[in-house]
Amino acid sequence: MLVVHGLWTREQRLALWVEAPRRRPGPARPADLAALPRTWDALISALASPVTGTLPVSLPCTPSGRPAASTGRPRTDLRLLPVDLDVVELTGERAVTLLLELSAPAGDGVRLSDGLAWLVHVAAGARRAVDAGHVVPDLAPAGDRGFTARWVPAPDRAVGRWRTAVAQACPPVLRAERSHRGPAHGPPQALDLLDDLCGVVVDVLVAARTAHVVPHDLPDGASARAWIGALRTGEPLRGEGWAALSRRVREWQRSGEDAGYDVLLRVVEPEPWEDVPAHLADGHLDGDDSPEAPDQSWRLQVRLRPLDDPSLVLTLEEARTETRAGGSAAGEDPLLVLLTGAARAGAAHPPLKRLLSGRADAAAQDGVDLTIEELLDLVEQGGPRLTAAGVALQLPRHWTKKALTFSLSASASQPGAITDPQVRKDDLLDFRWQAALGDSPVTEAELLALAASKSSLVRFRGEWVQVDPEALARSARFLRTRGNGKASLLDVLATVGTGKDLPGPVTSVDARGVLGDVLSGQAAERLPELPDPPGLHAVLRPYQRRGLTWLATMSRLGLGAVLADDMGLGKTLQLLALLAHERGDEPGPTLLVCPMSVVGNWAAEAAKFAPDLRVHVHHGTGRPRGAEFTALVAQRDLVVTTYGLLVRDVADLAAADWHRVALDEAQYVKNAATRQARAVRAVGSRHRVALTGTPVENRLEDLRAVLDATNPGLLGSAATFRDRFAVPIEKLGHAEPAERLALVTRPFVLRRVKTDPAVAGDLPEKIEMTVRANLTPEQAALYRRAVDDLTERLQDKDSDPGGLSRRGLILAALTRLKQICNHPAHYLGDSSGVLHRGRHRSGKLQLLDDIVTSARSEGEKVLCFTQFAEFGHLLGPHLAGLTGEPVPFLHGGVSRRGRDAMVAEFAEADGPGVMLLSLKAGGTGLNLVAANHVVHVDRWWNPAVEDQATDRAFRIGQRRQVQVRKLVSVGTVEERVDAVISRKRDLADRVVGSGEGWITDLDTDALRELLRLGDDAVGE
Repeated sequence: MLVVHGLWTREQRLALWVEAPRRRPGPARPADLAALPRTWDALISALASPVTGTLPVSLPCTPSGRPAASTGRPRTDLRLLPVDLDVVELTGERAVTLLLELSAPAGDGVRLSDGLAWLVHVAAGARRAVDAGHVVPDLAPAGDRGFTARWVPAPDRAVGRWRTAVAQACPPVLRAERSHRGPAHGPPQALDLLDDLCGVVVDVLVAARTAHVVPHDLPDGASARAWIGALRTGEPLRGEGWAALSRRVREWQRSGEDAGYDVLLRVVEPEPWEDVPAHLADGHLDGDDSPEAPDQSWRLQVRLRPLDDPSLVLTLEEARTETRAGGSAAGEDPLLVLLTGAARAGAAHPPLKRLLSGRADAAAQDGVDLTIEELLDLVEQGGPRLTAAGVALQLPRHWTKKALTFSLSASASQPGAITDPQVRKDDLLDFRWQAALGDSPVTEAELLALAASKSSLVRFRGEWVQVDPEALARSARFLRTRGNGKASLLDVLATVGTGKDLPGPVTSVDARGVLGDVLSGQAAERLPELPDPPGLHAVLRPYQRRGLTWLATMSRLGLGAVLADDMGLGKTLQLLALLAHERGDEPGPTLLVCPMSVVGNWAAEAAKFAPDLRVHVHHGTGRPRGAEFTALVAQRDLVVTTYGLLVRDVADLAAADWHRVALDEAQYVKNAATRQARAVRAVGSRHRVALTGTPVENRLEDLRAVLDATNPGLLGSAATFRDRFAVPIEKLGHAEPAERLALVTRPFVLRRVKTDPAVAGDLPEKIEMTVRANLTPEQAALYRRAVDDLTERLQDKDSDPGGLSRRGLILAALTRLKQICNHPAHYLGDSSGVLHRGRHRSGKLQLLDDIVTSARSEGEKVLCFTQFAEFGHLLGPHLAGLTGEPVPFLHGGVSRRGRDAMVAEFAEADGPGVMLLSLKAGGTGLNLVAANHVVHVDRWWNPAVEDQATDRAFRIGQRRQVQVRKLVSVGTVEERVDAVISRKRDLADRVVGSGEGWITDLDTDALRELLRLGDDAVGE
C-alpha cells in the first residue's frame, strides 16, 4: 500500500511525501509514481520533482526511532520523536490545483493519509464557497510585510458551523510541524490551519476569475480603493492607517447578518414609449428594409439596502445621511459596502467589471447605460450568479419572460357531429391552432410585428417581454401555412405528441361535447353514468361504474384506452361489464391476452360475473387452428389466450375479425421490440384496451409502448419519443415536455388509486383544520401596496387599450399576494434573510415553525406542501436549521432516481423528520405514510389538488390519525377564499375547482372587497 502524505506549513506551503512498505517516509520513486492514478497529473508532476526542502516534524516512532507505519495494526510501544523529512513543497496556485485534483478517487493500492485527505476536504469546501460567490474581501496583517488583501469565505453562521465541525475532525498529524522559533510557540491550531488554507484557496481561485478587477473611480475613499486594487495585484499594503481599515473590514464582515447594508443592482427601464408600432405588422420577415424599433435606453444603478428594512432602497448619499443620523446601520461605511459589493458583483458576472469600472460614481447616482444585449446577458446569465454571490438584482415590476405557446381547438366537419357518440377516431375534424405569449393570445399579424422589430426585448401589451425574434417568425409562418385544416383526431393528437414541425409547446387541446370530455381527461367524471348492464351478476361500485362509462365511450369513439387502476380495484370486473353492456349490439368478439398465470382467473371471473358471455380459452395442445379457429371465434364474445400463444399463433389470431383486443398486465408489452409486442400490433381490431396497475414501471418508454399498443403512432417512434420526452423529462427534468406528454396521454389513461376513501374503507381518521396566521408589519405594507397598485391599474385599463388584459392583471396580482402572505423574501426575490435578527418576517413561517417543532418533539414526521418551488428553496435551509436534520425538497427538477431516494430515506425510522414538496411534483403517486402531519403552507385553491397531496400520508398503510393543517393569512384574500371553499364544498368544486380563475370574473368592487387587507391582519 502506497500512502501519500501532506501537511500545511506555517509558511503557507503544501509539503508532500510518500510512505511505502519497508522504507523510510520521504521522496517518491518511479514505481510509486506508476502506481498513482493517471487523473492525478499534478501530484505525479510534483512528486517527480527533486526534493525541495526538509520539514521538521514530530511523529510517532518505533523504539528504533523509525517513523511508524500509518497502515496495519496499531502499536502500543510508539513514542513521539523529532524527525526531519525530505519533502516536496508547493505554494500558491500549484498547491491549490493539486489539492482540488485529489478529490478524484484514488486507485487500488494507493490512499491519501488522513492529514492530506483533510486538506483536500477543506480545499473543496473553499472552492464551493467561491463557486457560490460566498466570499468577501479581507485585509489581514502579514507581519513584516504589512497587510495582505485577499478573498476569504464569508464569515457567516453557516461557515462558522462548518469551520467548527471540520476543525474538530483535524487529524493530529497536521499539527506535527516543529516551530523554527522553539517549542514555546507550540503547534499550530486546527482553526488557524483551516483559515489559512481556506484563505489561500479562495484567494487563488477568485484571483483567477477576477484578473481584470480595477479600483473604482469614486471621489473619496482612497484607502478603500487601494485595498480593492490589491486584491487583484497581490501587492502588500504598507504604511499608516491599514490597521484601522483592517479592523473596519473585520467589523463589516461580522456585521453582515445583523446590521448595515447590502448591495442592490437595479435595472431602470426607458421612458415610456408605445408598444411595437402597429405599422410594423405590415413589415416583412425577409430583407433588410423592415422598420427598426425605437432606441431603448436602459440604465443600471447601484443602490444600498438596509438589512433591517429590505423594502427600502437608498442611494449612496441617502445611506450616508441615514448613517450620520444614527440609524440601525450606524458605524457601517456605505462607501465601503458599495465598493466591495460592486467588486463582488463583478467577480460573479465578469461583464459587470467593464460596465462599472471607473463609473461606480455614476452607477451610484443616475446609473450607467445598458444595451439590449448587455441587459439580457445580465438577466439571463448574471442573475443566477449574482444571487449565488449574495448580490440582489432588481428588475422593473412589469418585466416578464413569457413563453410562446400554442393551443389546439377541434370541431366537427358536420355541425353537431362532435357531440354525437358515434363520431369515431378516423372521422375528419376541423382544427385550428392559436398562438399565445403567456396568457395572451396573439395573431399572425402580431407575431409578424414583434418579429419585424428585430429586438429580443419588446413592449407588448404594457409589459417588457423577452422574445426570440426567430421563434416569432417561425410561429407566424406556421400559422400562415398550417394554422387550420382537416385531420382525424389521432392525427391531430399525434402532431401534438410527436411535436413534429411545431414551433412551440402546446398547452391545451379543446373540443366540445363527448369528444371534449374525453380530451379533457375528465370523461369518467363528466359523462352521464351508465347503469349496471343486464346479465352482470355484480353491483358495481360508483368508481367502477364510472370506469365502465369511460370504457364504453372510448369504444364508441374508436379510441384506445388504458385502464390503469391500482391493483385490487376491479379492472377485470370493469372489462367484463363492458362486454356485458355491448352484448346486445353484437359488436363482435374480444381477444383477451394475459399472462399464463391468470388465464384460469379470467375464465372463472367471466363465469361468475357475466355467465351469459360466450367464452373460449385458446390454450392447450388441442386448440383449434386455421379455419376452424376463425369459425369458432365468430361465435364467441370473449377469447382468452396468453402472450406466449399470441406469438406462436399470430397468423391464426390476425386472420380473425376482432372487435377488440384487450391486454391484461399490459406491462408485458412495455418493450416494443419484443416478439409479443410485435405480435400484438399484428392483430387488427376496431378497439384496443390495456389493463395495468403500473403504466410506468421504470421509465417513460413503458408508457409509450403501452399507448402504442392501444393507439399506434400517437407518441411517435421509440427514438422520437426518447429524444422529445424521455431524455428531457427523466434525465434533464424539463417541465414543458412533461406537461405536453400529460396533455396528449390523459385522454387515453384512466387511473384511480386506493387513496380515494370511496375506494377503500379501511383508512384511518383524518382531521382537517384551517390555521390562521397574522401578517407582520412588513408583510402588511407590501400587501397594501400590491392591492393599491392593482386597483390603480384596473382604473386606468380603459384608458390604456394596449395594457394587460383585466384577467392577466388580476391573476398576476393574486400570485403576488400569495407570495407576500408566504414571506416578504419570497415576494421580493431579493435574497434577503428568512429571519431578521433572529425574528420572523412572516407570521405564517412562525406558525409553521411551531407546528414542526411540536410534531418533532413527539417523534412524528411532517409533510409540507407549497405550490411555489422558489419558496420551497427558501424554506428548506430554514427548517433544516430549526430541526437540526436535513430537509429534503421534492420538486419538479428532482430526477426520478433522486425522488425515489428521498421517499425511501423519508420512510426510514431514522430518516428526515420533515419533507418539503412542491404541490405539482409531490401531490400524487407517492406513498409517504411515515408522516402523519400534513401542512399546506400556501393554498392551491383547488380542493381536489390539495386532497391528492394530503393523500400521500392519508392512505392505505397509515396506522395513525392524520392531522392536516391548511395555513391562511388573517384578513387577506387567502382567508376569504378559504371561507368560500369551506362554506360550500360542492360549490367550490364547481366554481373554484380550476384554481383562481373565478376571481377574475368579479366586478371591481367585489374584487376590492375580496382582496382588501382586514383590520385584524397584522399581528404584534
